[in-house]
Amino acid sequence: MDRRIAAAAAAAAVLLALLWAAGGRPSGEPGPGEVGSVPSARITILVDNNPGAPGLRTAWGFSALVEAGDLVILFDGGPSPETLRENAEALGVDLSEVDLVVLSHCHGDHAGGLSLLREVNPGATVYAPPGAGVEGLPVVECRSPARLGPGVVTTGPMYGPPWEQGLVVNVTGVGAVLITGCAHPGVDSMAERAAELTGSRVAVVLGGFHLGGASEQRLEQIARVLESLGAELVVPVHCSGDRARAFVSERMPGAYAGLGVGGRVEVSALEISVSP
Repeated sequence: MDRRIAAAAAAAAVLLALLWAAGGRPSGEPGPGEVGSVPSARITILVDNNPGAPGLRTAWGFSALVEAGDLVILFDGGPSPETLRENAEALGVDLSEVDLVVLSHCHGDHAGGLSLLREVNPGATVYAPPGAGVEGLPVVECRSPARLGPGVVTTGPMYGPPWEQGLVVNVTGVGAVLITGCAHPGVDSMAERAAELTGSRVAVVLGGFHLGGASEQRLEQIARVLESLGAELVVPVHCSGDRARAFVSERMPGAYAGLGVGGRVEVSALEISVSP
């Protein structure tokens, strides 16, 4: 990356962080209490490199179907249309019924499979961070948190690098559910953003945490932040790394779930349930 571009991106990230720390937000962003909530949410892992249900293809990448109230969202698309198609069909997921797509970031293991939607759901709008568009599909470039529907909002782009956004679903009587692609900006920072946006505890965190080379101190720091935010379920998948998964399992045994492709999480005021 050109040094001037990198410097500008870093400066923008610092300015955005200062704005949030000062309690302000860019015009049009939802503030705490403005996001709303949904009665329930269900997350199904369509693509992951961690094995799960028999008959599903594993691949380095991530994709999840997020059902939030009446809204059906495809979060990321994995590395290839073939993997996404095969696993969706095996899981009984009809991608033509997806209302919209949220792309976490520009890397191919998250964006590569979205070309399938040009065939099965060409009208689906992709909400993407700056510079992470998808050819052949309508794209909304998110430069700040975007409210996608009642109780559903993106974190807005956060700098890792690259620019990355997470998806937040606020469930009535439970709190926020955060889904991340790779959490390059830090899963703890993204969880704190989810709490700021919803004004709720962050009850569930699921996705890639990008912690393959993280130190013990860094893993402990993340665990403390997630605990302080009220995390009841933590599901590290994709690029989280076996060491980080083992750490969360030992450090937060009551919250950890080791899911892979085909895994499902259901959240409502009645319960938070997990199935492999």
